Amino acid sequence: MALVGPSGSGKTTTLRAIAGHHRPRHGLVTCNGLTWLDTTAGIDIPARRRHVGMVFQSYALFPHLTAIENVMEALAGGAPVARRRQAGELLARVHLTGLDDAKPAQLSGGQQQRVAVARALARRLDALLLDEPFSAVDRPTRIRLYGELAEIRRQLSMPIILVTHDI
Repeated sequence: MALVGPSGSGKTTTLRAIAGHHRPRHGLVTCNGLTWLDTTAGIDIPARRRHVGMVFQSYALFPHLTAIENVMEALAGGAPVARRRQAGELLARVHLTGLDDAKPAQLSGGQQQRVAVARALARRLDALLLDEPFSAVDRPTRIRLYGELAEIRRQLSMPIILVTHDI
């Protein structure tokens, strides 16, 4: 699903409400048959229990960690070797093979955004929310990444909501 609209129309606020970071006065949010928010019934499941991955425009990467370490931070438990392998696979999925050891300051804005997407995918998610995740990448890369998101959606069978100005 895509949320499209002009700046200031509430797209990011809607994502924040779905994730549990904003409580609207009135609303209903359900995912996979579970009610996360129902203001009429007084239901408001905390954000930490919603298992939502959210990629913001600001990336929110750890500047002192490499790309692969940023992704590994989101992988729960397991042996470091297995986590590193899994993180490498996620980076490859977003077309960042060979940049495992680069720190965010060494990456372009588009590459940083893709690390943030890989990190979000590393968690066990019920839904993935993307707020303009590819705004800093060139058009051919953006088209390729939209295709990759569609494939991820098919593989993982999870709702993905994308805020974009590029249809």
